[in-house]
Amino acid sequence: MKPIRLLILLLILVAAIAAAMPPAVARLASAPQPAAQPTGRPMPTAPPATRVATAPPSTTPATPQPTPHSPTALLPFQCGAWFFSGANVPWQNGGYGADFATVEEWGQHTYSPVDTAATYADLTAAGAHTARWWLFTDGRGAPEFDALAGGQVTSLDADFLPSLASAISLAAQHDVYLVLTLWDFSMLFADSDVNGRGEHAGYHGNLITHAADRQGFIDNALLPMLMYPVDGYTIGTHPNVLAWEIINEPEWVITELGAVDGRVVQPVSLAQMQRFVAELAAVIHQHSSQLVTVGSASLKWNSDTVPGAYGNIWDDADLAPFAAAGTLDFYQVHYYGWMNGDEVNWSYSPVFNTFAAAGLDKPTVVGEFPANGLDVGIALPALLEAIYANGYAGAWTWSYEGVDGHGSWADSVAALAAFNQAHAAETAVANLCGQLSFLPLISHR
Repeated sequence: MKPIRLLILLLILVAAIAAAMPPAVARLASAPQPAAQPTGRPMPTAPPATRVATAPPSTTPATPQPTPHSPTALLPFQCGAWFFSGANVPWQNGGYGADFATVEEWGQHTYSPVDTAATYADLTAAGAHTARWWLFTDGRGAPEFDALAGGQVTSLDADFLPSLASAISLAAQHDVYLVLTLWDFSMLFADSDVNGRGEHAGYHGNLITHAADRQGFIDNALLPMLMYPVDGYTIGTHPNVLAWEIINEPEWVITELGAVDGRVVQPVSLAQMQRFVAELAAVIHQHSSQLVTVGSASLKWNSDTVPGAYGNIWDDADLAPFAAAGTLDFYQVHYYGWMNGDEVNWSYSPVFNTFAAAGLDKPTVVGEFPANGLDVGIALPALLEAIYANGYAGAWTWSYEGVDGHGSWADSVAALAAFNQAHAAETAVANLCGQLSFLPLISHR
């Protein structure tokens, strides 16, 4: 066949594949649990309110649903569709907010390439290929601010980008895909000092409520991070960064939801949080080839149809008015025992509620659940199978490092390995696009 004819056929084939891709693939081709702080996970201390009346909390374990005959709503990525199995790191060596940054008051910088490589090796040995890792948390280590209380973002510290680039480069070597969580809802806790959580920990509500301060974060932290070179790519175009999570469990700071955590001193409105999420998501979509999500605390706020639901506050209709390109590529919900409910009047469990029953219009990952399974009333092997059978697109245990009472890697590795082996066709994430899927990009327009 003549070269010109072969080239024409190739172009037609590429166009046909692109036209058939879901939007996410097309973009790529082109009561809560108590925990200690800071080593524990910040969580509320009272059950959240609902928009509609509900029954009192119940300790009834979630009831596994029958395996549906329809296929799992897998997450499109790199010309394939996958069930993303993995774990929350979520911070290394006790370094909440100090993995990549340095908490300058006591010189804490906990990132270790050796420990990171070991973590990734553990994951992939068990057939897991996803790690969710927190970045700024409450702001104690990064970004840099021009004032002790609140203030505008001026830069990232000297350790942050090289350490993050190292973690990404090592992820590529171990076939691990990262979900990088920008902020935790603890960013709205009370301001701290050198004798507490650090001089810059908390009191950063201005980034959510003030456009100029939010733009300062975008210009001086988010964009420099997306544009930083690693392995011939930028961080924003690297194929081993699966997604950016704008904020972890933002529902605990939103006034209208009636669930504001008692430690939050700067609650915000639902519209303010939705604008914050949408505007940052739009910037990431413009300057990267990666996905965007939010770490929703519960199906309660990510579904219109589960019993007792408040409603899905993260769908396109809620976010697009603030930024047309600021919608999410997939949903992420968390699951702990308080969500089981009575399974009649209310239940926010992804074990009781299937993907279809929850009325979800995007692939949805269960992004946190206890690694030891003790809190939810169902053993981890059965929990993983239920999440998969119910149509969700991934499952990330909390946590690898064992940062609180919900278990560690040792509690989950056997169940994860067995699950991933049984479902290897959908959990063994790989780049099916070839080298053209993520072109090296060192500068942005």
